[in-house]
Order: sequence, then structure tokens, then C-alpha cells
Amino acid sequence: MENFESDSSDQDAPESPGPSKTFSRAERIENVLNVLRDGRLSPFDLVLDVLDESNPQFSAYRNEFYKAENRKLGQFLDLVLSSTAGKKKLNELILSHALELICEKVTTEMDVVQEAEKLPGLSAITPEFINSWTVSGHRESAPFLFQILLTAAETASAKEKNKKKTPLGTCNVIMKQLCFQRSHFSLGFAGQFGLFLWTTGCARQTIEALHRCGLSVCYTSVLKIIESLANHCIQLAIQVGRGMHMFCYDNVNFSTSIFVEQRGSLGPAKVTSGTFGVIYKVRNGNPEHMKLAPILERLKNAVGLEFNRDVRPTRAQLESFQFQLVIIIIRVLTTFSEHFESYALVPALQHKPRRPMPKGHITEQYPIRATTIDEATVRGNLLFHDDVYLTQLKRDPEHLSKYAIPTFNDQLTNSRIRSGQILRLRDLNPWTQRQVFQLGFGLFHLCLNLVWALLHIHRGGVEQASSLTYFFTLLSKARLGGEHPDYHTLLATLTQIRDGLLLNAWREECGHSNLKEFAESKPTPEQLSAIAQQILLQYATPMAKPNDDEMESSDESEGNNTDSGNSDARHIDAGSAPRPQPAQAQCPNPEDDVAYHNIRLLTRDLIYVAELVRAISDGDIGCIEDFLPQLGMMFRGAGGNNYCTEILHFIFNLLHVWTPEFADIMHDNMLVNVSGLEGHSMPIDINIEHLIGELKILLEAKGLQSTWDRLGNISAAIDYLKKVKKQVATAMSTAYQSTTHTKPDTTPLVWLIANNARDEKLQTFKKDRHGNDKVIPVLDILAVGEQKLKSSSLGTFNRKIMAMKDGHLYQPEPSEDTDTLPELALGRNLEDVDTEQ
Repeated sequence: MENFESDSSDQDAPESPGPSKTFSRAERIENVLNVLRDGRLSPFDLVLDVLDESNPQFSAYRNEFYKAENRKLGQFLDLVLSSTAGKKKLNELILSHALELICEKVTTEMDVVQEAEKLPGLSAITPEFINSWTVSGHRESAPFLFQILLTAAETASAKEKNKKKTPLGTCNVIMKQLCFQRSHFSLGFAGQFGLFLWTTGCARQTIEALHRCGLSVCYTSVLKIIESLANHCIQLAIQVGRGMHMFCYDNVNFSTSIFVEQRGSLGPAKVTSGTFGVIYKVRNGNPEHMKLAPILERLKNAVGLEFNRDVRPTRAQLESFQFQLVIIIIRVLTTFSEHFESYALVPALQHKPRRPMPKGHITEQYPIRATTIDEATVRGNLLFHDDVYLTQLKRDPEHLSKYAIPTFNDQLTNSRIRSGQILRLRDLNPWTQRQVFQLGFGLFHLCLNLVWALLHIHRGGVEQASSLTYFFTLLSKARLGGEHPDYHTLLATLTQIRDGLLLNAWREECGHSNLKEFAESKPTPEQLSAIAQQILLQYATPMAKPNDDEMESSDESEGNNTDSGNSDARHIDAGSAPRPQPAQAQCPNPEDDVAYHNIRLLTRDLIYVAELVRAISDGDIGCIEDFLPQLGMMFRGAGGNNYCTEILHFIFNLLHVWTPEFADIMHDNMLVNVSGLEGHSMPIDINIEHLIGELKILLEAKGLQSTWDRLGNISAAIDYLKKVKKQVATAMSTAYQSTTHTKPDTTPLVWLIANNARDEKLQTFKKDRHGNDKVIPVLDILAVGEQKLKSSSLGTFNRKIMAMKDGHLYQPEPSEDTDTLPELALGRNLEDVDTEQ
């Protein structure tokens, strides 16, 4: 026994003095085995005695055998496992001891994971926590347990074949689930997932069941998290409200059951109303430029508007606007003709930015608690201002009076704020006078009302080939002919009509029999621009009349415009103006082909809408300002005097009240981008409409008795509740849209319009067209609006401004500047759009 050496050498015993004969390794092993056999010992008895800790004389061998660098133990076990019988026996032996070892290992790893997942309480789920939340696993902290879960979650064949589906996400969630089961302080996943379940509309029973599974906190805890999160969000809003910020708000209406028996005598009313506001960080908000005193001083010395000096667009604006319209016309060709798709990215055929939003800019928003104060009155607006700034944001009037607060709202809300400013003109300080609020209009409501005005002007009848009703019938859009057409459907349909008319214009003006031959001629970008300018002139510009009596006839027609349901009342009566004889005319008389002239007006008006929508989406307020006066004229010509006045207020403030630096701030913040994605800019007023839509979905107000208590918490936390939905959906790889989702292809509809315009020759002048005497001429709302703006509206507006400065309202005569456009009656598919003007 004493002849054996350590396992650190391949030789089991050193050479002893003796004969010089050398034995092979096999021979030496055989000699050792003979010695053991003579001593009635097996080799394994020898190993067992050497490894026995009760034999201290062999400790040197054991120490050498157990060293980290010694590989003999591993080699020994590998040899055992390489044998089927050995592997079976070794497994039986290990399993009898492995369970305890595995449990100890798992416990050690889970203690580390649990500590990492630990939160002090529900209040620790803060905005910062949500921003940084992920379903990251603890593979590094618990590799043993994680490998066990991976093995249990996937078969060997699935592991080999699956390329996309992996059990990693499932194992991560199980780790979180186990942590929450071990300790109710491991709230990170359970709290976030509970919020996700609540915001996606899961029933209380579902949340409670998943709480029992360790996936979510209980329903009551979810509500506590929302309340705590709302408090944290209000604190963020308070911090932002102390600095340079802007403010936007709108009314919130909730309906309950129409049955009194279900609501009960003490239950909520059929419709309950309140107000919801949002605080935003100001882009480019230099405190020095937002001081209120210089603005109020300029207001005192401000003079009224003059058309030529203040309203008429400059040459640079006109040139820029015309260029943008030309690009819109070219974009129709590159979108709906496959032969011109390659031109879509040509640099010379792109819109020129005027005052774009910086790329990647994300608008920071901070919703505040909704209140039961109804802003539908002047008093309600004043009370809501006090509730927001004095109660929720904890500001004091003295500090509030130092800096201007930009606010962008719909026309009706702005009108009520101005009325409040007039009522309180002689109050104590700029805050109580509400002079701190500098008003801008919401571009979404502007676009909404513009579309409504064009529908009112161009609706006509199905028998009139140039009317919108005619095209609605052609496109099978029957619902748009109703009293409450859906706004989004209407806007999409108007876009299709415009694109179809412009596409046919390209076909007519390209100089070839079809667009394919035109593409094969390889026109240059300059040639396309020249043709587009010709289309703009010949297909989207009103025809010149042989005389200048059209304005008089327009006034007479508007004087008879009393019935919004009668198509005769919405258009100039064709018999109200004398028709010139052909010999007297130097150009075609529009009255000889009314349908053709109406089509040109319709195309012009729809291109204006297209440029407005395009500039909003691109976040370029400069492009909108280029034709803002024209939009005001169009509203005035269509009878929408309220929005015409709102535009005049904005122009007046830009030029005469606001300092140039503050005017830039107002420019830069009319549009927001809450996602930071290119092409996803939106008017600030539609953003709040989206938030209100989310509130209505989350609240599930029907039948609730404690609606407004819960609404206050939901509204303050709404931005982060939306983030929770997005984060969990992303972590769980649940797509917002199915993999088979595709955007609707409107190409067939556009070509249907184009082919109909060609077949009916709607865009070709035909003297004495069949049925011409039955077609009612459409108002040129741009020309009529310009004439009325010069003759009366500017004067009325200036008198209003002077009256406001003196602290009283100016009430014009009913015939002077009364809004004659019918009340907005656009329906909506979703709850996210409020059509209050």
C-alpha cells in the first residue's frame, strides 16, 4: 500500500532500486492487482479506504485527489457514465442525494432573485419604475434554476427545430411568478401585469384568479396602484407647472343607462359632464421670452388689422404654398401609377419644409385630474382654471402673473376664455384677469370644421355630376349622405375623390394616350412640375367670368341661404345672374357648363384640405401659416364666421400683440409629437381627444356610481397606463396588429373616380352640357370670403378688439357677421373625437 504515489502523476508508484527491467503501464497495473488479490482486496476496496475521511494517514492522497486542477475525479465519473450499466447505477445513487442538493441550490439562487425583485410597497410603482420596467429574466443570478425551467419547457426535438418560438419569455415570467409566491414584496411584475390586465378591460374575477396564480396583485391593490401612480403623476405635473409650460383642456361627457329604473333616484344623471386638462412642456420655452408684461404692453398699443398690410399673404408665402400644391399633385401620380413609383423619392419632388418640428422630438405631456366642473360656460372655464392652477398645481396668483401660458383649444373654448378676460379686465392681477392665457386655435377642430364646411358647400344632389353626393353614390358610400357622416370616413372619401380627379387630369395633360407611354418617355422632374402647375391652373382654379358680377350674385345667393337641407340654399342660383352672350365673352362662360366649373372649385378646395392635413402630419407649422389667410377666407365664404374670426385673432396676436420671440413659441407648440416617430405629428387638440377616448374606455362609466372619484385618478395616470399597455404587450410579443394586417388599398376607388371623370368628361368644358340648367353653381368660397373679409368682417373684428381692450363685448348686428354655417354634425366611429366646435 505504501508503494502507491499520488494521482498527480500518470505513474502510480515511483521506480524502486532493483533490476533495470522496465514494465509497461498495463503490466504494472496487473502486478498491483495481483498484490491486491493476494491480500484478498479489490481495487475499489483500496479506493474506498483511501477516500475514507476516518483514515488520516491517507489524507495526502485525498487532498491531491480533490484539488481543483486535478481531473481524475471527473475522468472517473465520465468512465462510469460511458457505461450503460454504470450510468444507470450512478443515476440511482445520485438521485437519492440530488434532491436535497438541488433544493439547496435553488433556494440560494431564489434568495438572490427575490432580493432583486423586492419593492417596499405598492407606492414604489412610480412613473420612473414604469419607464424602466422590463420582463428581464435572472439567468445570471439563477442559472441552475433557469436551466431546469428551460429543460422542462421545451423538448429536445423542439429545441432543435424551433427557430422563432423559444421558452425564454415563459421562463422569465415563471421566475417572477415564483418570486411573488415567495414574498408579496416582489411586486415588480405582479403590479405591472395587474395594471395591464386592468387597462385592457379584464374583469375583476379574472384579475383575482390570476392573483391566485401569482401573476398579478389583487384587484383592490390594482386600484391602489392607480391612485398612488396618479399622485406621483400630479407631482410631476406640479414640477412642470412651476416652469414654462402650456395648457390644453376639453370637456368630458359620460353617459349612463337611459333607463331611470337602472340608474335609480340617487344614481348619476343620464349624461354627466366635466373637464380634463393636460400640461405640456414648452418647446423652445425661454423664460425671458415668455414674460407677460411686454405682451400686455403691446396689446395696449395694438391697432386693428388691415387686409393689405396684415392679412394678404406675402409673395414668399404664395410661392411656397403653390410649390406645396404642385408636389401634392405630383404625389398623386407617383402613388397611383405604378409606372411613376420611382419618382416618389426624387429630391426635387419633395415638399420643402418651412418651420418643421425637429426630428425625433418627443412632446412631454402631463395629464391632470379630471373634475366635475363643466367648461361649457364662461363661469365654468374660470372655475376650472382656479381648480387646476390653485388647487391641483398649487400655484399662487402672484407667481402665475409673471409669465404667459400658451393654451390651444377649440374655437368655442377660446371664445369663452376671451369672454372671461373681458369680464375680469379690471380685476387685481393678470392671473385673476386671465390675461396669462395666450390663445391659439386647435388645428384638428379647424380641419374638422373645414371639412364640414366643404361638405355643406359641395354636397349637392345625386343628379348633379359634380356634387359630392354624386361621388358618394359612385363609391357606394351611402352613409356619408346621412345627417351625421363619420368624419374619418368623410375625410378618406374626399381624399379619394381628389386623387381620382387629379389622376384623370394627369392622363389628360401628359400628352400621351396613357400614363404608361408617358412614363416610357422618361419625363424629367422639371417636366412633371411644369405639368403639375398646368393642372393646378386648368383643373383646380376657378374659371374667369366675362364680367365681375359674380360677387353680387354670390351675396344675393347667401342672403337666400336659410335652409341647410335644401341644395338650392347652399349654392348660387344659376338664374340669379344674367348669362353673357358667347359673342361678348373672351373666355368660356362658367354658366355654360356649371358642372365643369363646380369640379374645378371642388378640386381646388380638396387640395387645400390635403395640404393642411399633410403639413400637420409632417409637423410643419410654417406651411400652414403660408395659407392661413386663405383658410380664413374659405371659412368666411362658407359661412363659418366663428373660425374665420379665430384665425383673425391669431394673425392679430402674431403681428401686433406677441413679441417675435413669443410668436415663435406659439408657432412651435401648435403641433405635438408624443411618440417621436417621423410623420406622426398631430394637433395638440386631437391629442387630448385621444386621451379622453382612452379615459372613456378605461372608466367603463355605464352603471358606475363612483364615476368621478375613479376618473380623477385614471385621468392623472392615463399617460403611464398607456405605457404599461404598450410595454407589457411588447414584452409578451403580443402584436398590436395581426401579422396578416394590411392597409386598405384605395387604388381601385381612385381609378373609379378617374375613369368616371373621363367617361363623363367632367373635367372638360362642354358648352350647354346636357342637364346644365339643372346644375346649381357652387360658391367660390375663397373669392366670396375675400370680398366679405374686406367689406365687413375686418371692420367688425377690429371693433371687437377695441371693445375687448375697453372691457366690454361687441355685439354685431345679426346681418353683419353671424355664423351661417349649420351646426357641426359629424359623427364618429370611435369615442376619441369630440366634435364640439
